Amino acid sequence: MMIPSLLFLLAIAQHAFAEELGTCEWNDQSCYQDPHLKEIKVTLEENKNDTFLAYVTPDVSTFYQENPGSRTSVEPQFSGQFGKFINMSPYTLRVYWYPGPNRDDVYIAEIAPFNSAATATFPGHRFNAKAKYDLSKNVEEWTVVKDQLLYVHDPIEKGSIQVSDLKEDELGLYTLQKDSLQFSEQYKIATGRDYLSTYPLRPRPLHPQWPADYFGQVHHFITRETHFTQLPPEEELQRFKPEAKHEPMLQSYREKDELLNMTLKVLSCAPRVFEIQNFLSKAEIDHIMKLATGMTLHESSTKAGTQGESRKDSSTRTSRNSWVQRGQSQIIDAIYRRAADLMQLDEAYLRVRKEDEMPYLSSKTSNAEQLQLVHYDIGQQYTAHHDFSMPSLGVGQPMRFATILFYLNEGMEGGETTFPRWKNAEDPSELTVVPEVGKAILFYDLLPDGNPDDLSQHSAKPVRKGEKW
Repeated sequence: MMIPSLLFLLAIAQHAFAEELGTCEWNDQSCYQDPHLKEIKVTLEENKNDTFLAYVTPDVSTFYQENPGSRTSVEPQFSGQFGKFINMSPYTLRVYWYPGPNRDDVYIAEIAPFNSAATATFPGHRFNAKAKYDLSKNVEEWTVVKDQLLYVHDPIEKGSIQVSDLKEDELGLYTLQKDSLQFSEQYKIATGRDYLSTYPLRPRPLHPQWPADYFGQVHHFITRETHFTQLPPEEELQRFKPEAKHEPMLQSYREKDELLNMTLKVLSCAPRVFEIQNFLSKAEIDHIMKLATGMTLHESSTKAGTQGESRKDSSTRTSRNSWVQRGQSQIIDAIYRRAADLMQLDEAYLRVRKEDEMPYLSSKTSNAEQLQLVHYDIGQQYTAHHDFSMPSLGVGQPMRFATILFYLNEGMEGGETTFPRWKNAEDPSELTVVPEVGKAILFYDLLPDGNPDDLSQHSAKPVRKGEKW
């Protein structure tokens, strides 16, 4: 099976939910607010006081439509977690995993001054950090502790440098990270989890998420981007520049109904995972597969640091992938537009915008990545990982907000998508999603308060027989 995935990176979004939630304008946060956002008081040094709406995960009993307290969460068999390394020094760090005696350290990431990097890890894992200017010795060593996600190198706390050694801009960044760590302590008391963003740079998402109140909960959305039932001739399929339009393109090759009603079903409440059957039609899948035959698939890579580097890691990700632009054809454009309707977003967020479009956004670039086409042969996999990474200290700290996976084939052995840490009261094993032709899976990488969701960790299991697209 091949999984192409539409990966959304959304910093600001316009969101209009279905009828039961009303219509939300991009700048009207009063119209819908997740009921599990709780206001907490924030007290920092130097009399910096504020309030913050923190997301508190509901009691697991409510996932079964029962009263709180009637059930308890089971401990998942999988013990992995996120690990964030914060460099609070004026020099660049290199972080390494220590695999054990008589083995070479494994390079993880390079961290710019006062920035951070991250990786998936396990309790008991050991890491060390070296100053880039002197790689002969460790300046920090960490051992991962269960549910502790933040690991800090602070040479001022250690006494190796003084506050007076920092330049004015460096002192500002140092203070920012100190405040964020202090905020995280208060956030953890209220929510039970570390704050992985940098406070107060990361705003709360302006668009709400589909509710996932209980297992099996169902939502509906309507789209004008109906299914293609047959492939248009090659001369009618062409590259173009996506822009605003009023009517779906190539309607004579689509279903005759003007609207397509689709259903989301809740598979998991924490993380929020939804299944959408028959999101893609057979003709649309045939078109994507035909595009794939003319592409060169490259070895997939992973990314951990703030320096923009990606690395090949055969122990983590062994698939091959390529990228499909939205303007590759009218069919690909229709898939993007349908995905925007699924997310309840204006499709303009998922393309380059004109100067007069959405003037309230600071950037005209697309808030969605290109469609990623991924192929797994026998034995290939992607071990448990997170789709978000740690951004640099820019305005808004843009992060991937949600991921949609589209399955293009079925019938292979293995190749399931799993969420090994889903919160439930009955089953300690992983939540398993079996590939089915045309099915889509939507899950959110961020919590409603803007903090990355550690529980969104997921994997692509090894293919044992056949192939996976």
